[in-house]
Amino acid sequence: MKVLNEALLSVYKSRESFMVYTQNSTARLFFTYLKDKTELFLYVKPHGTSGSQITYRRAPGDAAMNLRIQSILDHARVQKGDTELWILLYPPEIHTTTMYLPSHASSSEVRALIREQIFLHLPYPFNYDWENYAITMHENGNSENMVTVTILGKHVLPRIRELLDDYFSRVKFIGDGLQFLNIDNTYFQQLRGQTYEMILPYDEMYFVAAFRSGFHVESSVLTHGCSPSFGDYKLNHQQVYLDIRQQKNLIYQPKIQPVVAREDWRKAGLTQAAFPTWFIAANSLHQRELVNFVRQTNVIKDKSKSERPVHKYKAIHLLD
Repeated sequence: MKVLNEALLSVYKSRESFMVYTQNSTARLFFTYLKDKTELFLYVKPHGTSGSQITYRRAPGDAAMNLRIQSILDHARVQKGDTELWILLYPPEIHTTTMYLPSHASSSEVRALIREQIFLHLPYPFNYDWENYAITMHENGNSENMVTVTILGKHVLPRIRELLDDYFSRVKFIGDGLQFLNIDNTYFQQLRGQTYEMILPYDEMYFVAAFRSGFHVESSVLTHGCSPSFGDYKLNHQQVYLDIRQQKNLIYQPKIQPVVAREDWRKAGLTQAAFPTWFIAANSLHQRELVNFVRQTNVIKDKSKSERPVHKYKAIHLLD
């Protein structure tokens, strides 16, 4: 138990080693968009012996957004041309779910099943852009593929383009921010190859992301009101939690475990409201496999030249 808990608190010990991957940028500006509420989080990578610099601001989504961005860059003494912009989206602005399909299914068959089994069952399907979605596929064994679908809200991109104006040309990432809750590559061996969930308190909501074998497979808003109580646990908003209530081999461990050392969050010196974006931003700096709508590519390949019949498979939702 002691080894497990120590592993859970060690993720941020090497924070200053995080670097912005784009070679021609010295800073990364995270822009969170959720129901027209926006947040700005600037990360300036270290220079020589100087540590990284971070700045956080919450702002209304209005015509003054460009002025606010320029103000943050001026304060940090960073040029616009040296900054890359990342747009983080959360449900319902973006929807991620996973279904399991035969490995011999053609790309056209996969897309038809996505429309039938996912799109038509969304609570408000008319709010999503049916022509702008990303697909990732991983082999699941037994002639079956795990197909994860991420779809954007219909009005998200036009609204963001309107808000950012000239800065939109600096955008390097648009996608589901909850995919950066992944801890598979950082934490203990017990989670390898297993399904686990992460809980992110955000304002008065609770977001949950599910991962299977280290791959992000679902994002959801936890619909249990605004209560911080999860059974026997009461969650602090300045935390992110690993939920292993379904893992039988960890029966003697706390079923909901915090993953951020308090000292690391204290050293950040930010307002309490900045915690979710701070955590997501830090994780994004050392994760390379991600779903990005800026450079979206079709990863579905026709694995069978012959048209074989495909049985109907329902989408499997891991989250309650």
